[in-house]
Amino acid sequence: MKTQIVLILLLLPLCSGQNYIECYGQDFLSVNNLLLQCSGPKPQACYTRDSGEKGCTELKNCLRPGWTCCKTNRCNQ
Repeated sequence: MKTQIVLILLLLPLCSGQNYIECYGQDFLSVNNLLLQCSGPKPQACYTRDSGEKGCTELKNCLRPGWTCCKTNRCNQ
């Protein structure tokens, strides 16, 4: 019984449905290439906008005009 509980606890993070990605963030006020750690229940991507803004977002936002997205850690450098 203890082995089954340990196995369930080990597999729990894999089944939690969290999507995780590391992206660089940048805006025009205070953030300049800050490493962001983004997670959520929906798939995440790193983005860079035509304006130079950077960060992480849900995949649905990648379809917007002027947004360039990538799906690997730190790919929007």
